Amino acid sequence: MTQAHAELTAGPVAYVIGTYPLLTTTFIDREIKLLRRLGLRVDVTALRRPHGRLSDDQQSLVDSVRYVLPVTPWDLLRGQLGMLLRRPVAFWHTLLHLVTRPHTDARSRVMTVLHFGEGVQVASMLHGRGYRHIHAHFVDRAATVALVAGRLLGLPYSATAHANDIYVSPVLLPEKLADAAFVATCTRYNAAHLHTVAGGQDVDIACVYHGVDVDRYEPPERNGDDGRPTILAVGQLKEKKGFRHLVTACAMLRQRGHAVDCRIVGEGPEHAALQAQINHLGLRDVVTLLGARPHTDVIAEYRAASMFALPCVVSANGDRDGIPNVILEAMAMQLPVISTRHSGIPEAVIDGETGVLVPPEDPVALADALEQLLVDHAQRVMMGRRGRQAVTARFDVADNVEELLRCFQRSHA
Repeated sequence: MTQAHAELTAGPVAYVIGTYPLLTTTFIDREIKLLRRLGLRVDVTALRRPHGRLSDDQQSLVDSVRYVLPVTPWDLLRGQLGMLLRRPVAFWHTLLHLVTRPHTDARSRVMTVLHFGEGVQVASMLHGRGYRHIHAHFVDRAATVALVAGRLLGLPYSATAHANDIYVSPVLLPEKLADAAFVATCTRYNAAHLHTVAGGQDVDIACVYHGVDVDRYEPPERNGDDGRPTILAVGQLKEKKGFRHLVTACAMLRQRGHAVDCRIVGEGPEHAALQAQINHLGLRDVVTLLGARPHTDVIAEYRAASMFALPCVVSANGDRDGIPNVILEAMAMQLPVISTRHSGIPEAVIDGETGVLVPPEDPVALADALEQLLVDHAQRVMMGRRGRQAVTARFDVADNVEELLRCFQRSHA
């Protein structure tokens, strides 16, 4: 065991997450589980309790998470005053440092003050428990809270950056990068952007892919013709997923004489608009919105599908995906992937080898790509097999979590 590993395992690492657990963040569940298996003690502090449906495994996680909110007035007062009395210089210096940095507007500055208070509360909750490191998932409010708690407790802080937290009205992003012992992010595309934001500061930014547990995904044999093909899509019903273009492409496929089923798993703010589009185009017998599903049901959908489509775009507010985990899951299930040349997706999907990539917001090109694979079953099978090989070689979650562990070790070397 290295000295850095020994120092880390001597005390737990505190993970700080905004809301946890959630159906959309199962990659964090896998990461924590594997870090613990590697000998790193990880405790989770979440700012808010989860809302909505959880898997059975996630329901069992809730009891092990320490929640900041809701908090009683007495506990709030005790936490704030306690840290102020213990670390008055760090308290006031950190507060002034954060609120005097550039903000987009008055509201974001007020939110920074509130998140500072949450950071103080987290520091109070973690004080005296022997922690060696604080790590935030998402460089939004969670990173602000972790930064504050780290300064008050004299501990190194780090963060994992994803997508929405980087591109949609980020607050204090240069400051969070500068303070971090390291920042991990899930694509080379994101890493390049963060280096630009850092503006020449000496920041340790590592590309650590999320990855999947390949052994958990057992693809069926797809050697023969599978009858009426099924196009599967999985993701939150948000603009950045590009589902409206998929619905339009399905209408084009029907006009070209192709009989297909398109099944979309997920829930979100665009549900009503997508259903209206489906109704307007007369596609109720073609496109089905299945709503949110537990992961076991999603795996069953992968098994029954012929191909996987996710035509991601940059939304009007700048939100975008990195490499959606569902793309890696589909590849692990030997499904050819039809997606877009967008963000980090080309880092996973190799056009012409493991799938087909088209320009974003181009339903005609999307329909052409879908049709290409609909009429060529052998190509679907070949791309699916190569996709699983690619995921096994580059996106196995165990390998990538070991890379994250090395990031922790470097920060304590």
